[in-house]
Amino acid sequence: MANNIAFTAPINPPGVTPLSLDQIWAGLLLKIRSAQTFVPAAIESTDVLSESTDPSGNAVTVREVLFCESGKKVKETVTAFEKCRVEFEQPDGSRVSNVVSKGAGGELYMTYIFEWRHPGVSGEEMKALLEKETKMSQMAVEGTIKALRQLAEEKKL
Repeated sequence: MANNIAFTAPINPPGVTPLSLDQIWAGLLLKIRSAQTFVPAAIESTDVLSESTDPSGNAVTVREVLFCESGKKVKETVTAFEKCRVEFEQPDGSRVSNVVSKGAGGELYMTYIFEWRHPGVSGEEMKALLEKETKMSQMAVEGTIKALRQLAEEKKL
């Protein structure tokens, strides 16, 4: 069983200093190496185990993240598809995509797509997990945008 969730937010809403696509992409590449900088409520630490390139030329990073709530370390394979998306895959088949897209007027959006696998979990447990994971998806997108903005202000992107 899996919960499939997506959440989207504007990256440059009215009244903020706009982030460029280059700044956003630099931030997403940093997020691969330091997830806790972007979602500290969910991830305590990130350890990069290896870096390579796939046959299509995309950067592939194998990392271990320590999740705050469970205290579990999870190995993830992360593939960066330049200036568009970053995909995270866990050994149980769970997947997360961080997608940067443009709207019809050129505005930039950040979408996170989650496929959280929960083998052996009951229907009632899945409902509770869905509610929790839905809230977490919004927090992850909004937290990432907030972190990107702060890093840009600090001239770190």
